Amino acid sequence: MPSIFTEVHPLRARKLCLSQKLLQCLYGALLLSLISISPASAYVSSQGIEDLLLKGDSKAALAQAESLKKDLSPIDYANTKASALLMLGQWQEAANLLEPFYSKDSSNLLVANNYAVALWGMDKKDQARKVLEKALNTASPAFRSLRKIYSAQAAEAYAKALNEKNSAPPPVLLAAAGNGSDLIDKPVMVAQAPKAAALAPTAAPSLQAPKTSPVATPVVEAPAQAAAAEKDTAPTPQELEVITANMENWVKAWSSKNVKSYLAFYSPSFSPDKGLSYTDWLEQRKQRVAKPGAINVEISIMKVVKSKGKIVVTFRQKYNSANVNTNSVKLLEWVNDKGTWLIAREFNK
Repeated sequence: MPSIFTEVHPLRARKLCLSQKLLQCLYGALLLSLISISPASAYVSSQGIEDLLLKGDSKAALAQAESLKKDLSPIDYANTKASALLMLGQWQEAANLLEPFYSKDSSNLLVANNYAVALWGMDKKDQARKVLEKALNTASPAFRSLRKIYSAQAAEAYAKALNEKNSAPPPVLLAAAGNGSDLIDKPVMVAQAPKAAALAPTAAPSLQAPKTSPVATPVVEAPAQAAAAEKDTAPTPQELEVITANMENWVKAWSSKNVKSYLAFYSPSFSPDKGLSYTDWLEQRKQRVAKPGAINVEISIMKVVKSKGKIVVTFRQKYNSANVNTNSVKLLEWVNDKGTWLIAREFNK
């Protein structure tokens, strides 16, 4: 008679076999689910770097991008690092970083715009234009940059037709952030040390980053006696350099819709035109500068004169937005307010 063990053993063996197969299936399903998880889900956000770029701190953004290289997705790393490089004027490095991504996907508007900015900085203007034309979209930063190129080429062609020298300033193409905003690096201070003695040589101007956020460029205030004696004279080369830098940064802040930086150029004693009170003017400017839609402001300085300690700049201003297009001659009156040149008056000629 067969023992009970020889009768039960095959049954137990079959159950054991089924249990093992079930465990194998469960293990396989778990392994498959782990493999199917997208690697992109492990990447960190580049928002912190974007915030630094929008604040104009390109060097900190560059360092942050490098420190997070392994944690960022390849496209986020390339975009944020290239944006910081562009703000620092390192065109070739940015182009080398963006070119593979542009070749792989030329429909990516952010990559296309920043790649074109790099090419433009390398003086490859026709190539930059072609890149932007391919990525043309009226709601994109690529469109704003392309419009600047067209405007510059039109001005050049017009001057050539009249056998005149093209006096229009070269367009400034700006890198763009992920949300489409233009990126502007912090302006540098242009300051000159005061003379130690009447016969002592003047110290050379020094360039350094500002310690505070206002973007208006400070200068050393002239001695009281010299200021009192000054009447209807031309601005010094130092003053001209500062005012020109302030004009450019004023336009950049306006075009990028940076309300805080834009208003920092105006003196607390600013006298609005057309009978507006300062409070009404301030609220009006906040609303108009921050209004939805892209803004593009371009200027061409025509004349700079100094009178009784004030510097008056006459310039042509082209303003374009979704519903407003103007081309007019304007004047800005700058005053030295405790060592910083600020706008005291603004009016049309």
